[in-house]
Amino acid sequence: MKRIICLVLMLGLVFGFSGLVMAQTSVGIALQVEPSKLNPITYQDTETGFVLGSICDPLVTLDEEGEFIADDSVVESFSVDETGSEYTFVIREGITFHNGDPLTAHDVKFTFEAFMDEELGSPHHRYYTGIESLEMEGDYVLTVVLSEPNVTFLTMSRLRNHVLPKDYIEEVGWEGYERNPIGSGPFKFVEHSPGNRIVLEKFDDYWGKKAEIDEIVFRFYPELSTAIMALETGAVDFMPEMPAEEFMDLQDRGAPGLSFETYQKFEDHRICFNKREDSEFSDVRVRQAVAYAIDINELIALTRGDMAIPARGRIPSFHPAYAENANAYDVDLDKARELLAEAGYPDGFKTAIYAPAGYRERVQEAQQIQQQLAQIGIQAEVVTLEWGTYLDVTAEGEAPMFRERWSAGVPEPIGFVESWHSESSWNPIFGTYENPDVDALLDEIMQTVDSQKRWELYRELQEIAMDDVADYPLYWPLIGEAFNEDLYIPDNLWNAFRRPIYYINYWSYQ
Repeated sequence: MKRIICLVLMLGLVFGFSGLVMAQTSVGIALQVEPSKLNPITYQDTETGFVLGSICDPLVTLDEEGEFIADDSVVESFSVDETGSEYTFVIREGITFHNGDPLTAHDVKFTFEAFMDEELGSPHHRYYTGIESLEMEGDYVLTVVLSEPNVTFLTMSRLRNHVLPKDYIEEVGWEGYERNPIGSGPFKFVEHSPGNRIVLEKFDDYWGKKAEIDEIVFRFYPELSTAIMALETGAVDFMPEMPAEEFMDLQDRGAPGLSFETYQKFEDHRICFNKREDSEFSDVRVRQAVAYAIDINELIALTRGDMAIPARGRIPSFHPAYAENANAYDVDLDKARELLAEAGYPDGFKTAIYAPAGYRERVQEAQQIQQQLAQIGIQAEVVTLEWGTYLDVTAEGEAPMFRERWSAGVPEPIGFVESWHSESSWNPIFGTYENPDVDALLDEIMQTVDSQKRWELYRELQEIAMDDVADYPLYWPLIGEAFNEDLYIPDNLWNAFRRPIYYINYWSYQ
């Protein structure tokens, strides 16, 4: 890029041009998986979040320490009453959507109502069921009144960082919005070429910090080798959340033209079970047997090298709610066989483990788990599916076991454990689980103001759920990302709570 700019300036001098010559800038981003659907209410995949995060503005944001703030968000300020049950948002005036409509409290209210609408099918639906009323005061103040105090409300119910245009969606419908999404963010939607790319362009009338990049092109590379080649040749400028092996290879050999960053992500990788009554995995002894048979260190050595930490419980070890006393199920094949025999499977059984085809590491780990389970008599077929189909099949209970990950961008770790609540809208998606003690602890966590007490409750909760093997955590990842050395990404974006891919408007060329 530096050479191109210099050449343009030289040509300007040769031909007598005057004035400053500005270079148009475009950034290509490589995605291994195509976003499922551009619907902020119902999407489940990280890739859709990458795209919509640049199109839409958040209700509130986080600072570098992970505290909620109004900066760079649609609210001018927000407050919580002394009971912890009323959240008041004062909306900034002067923000417009990409079609020119003003953003007001009516749009914020509409977005809350969309998440509350059970028929729309948001997997986040339950987070909003505690809302008793949404009260408007003029066009720019909205108060959310909860039926009872909930200290995790902003963590779970901040509209997934997307404030949506009420009038536009009522005009075109949700399918129309998916085809041509608009928001009030720093970039606006241009086109989606299925199987190829999604293009966004800079929104010149953006209310906040205007992007220095003119165009963002998300390109889809089902073949990992093709994505790496595109990165090395400059066909794309950035690859988020790279597979560890490729990241370490590029970094170790100092691939020319690239810069590298790593950061600890607030995320865990795990095995989920279909725990419905008609499944072998409804029996806790079978789930425990699987846990005793899986060699986590072997999986990490296979796919991630030094870029992962074996999990104990679900909340990563850098967080104060880390459950150091949760059962980690060290490998014990004799114990696994004994449990299977007690459950009525002395000779094992046949089953399947599902993984999304676009994620090579997850597929490799599923294949390794297949070999590990064979040692205790469980014959597990590895089934790989295209991303959208994988989401449908696992949510509907067709997958006996499946390889999953979960990430959060906020310091309160409720998202890691809320899916264990029997009434969670995520509960059936991740195989169903019911334990009244876990339900009671989750309800108590949401109303416990004292953070130290809350961390204790989280630890107790994880110890119970790990004894039940509600799911089986594998590891917490260290994320590696490679990008064009001429691309400037501010240092303060590289942490577990402020990830660079969600702040593209802060990028620039050096």
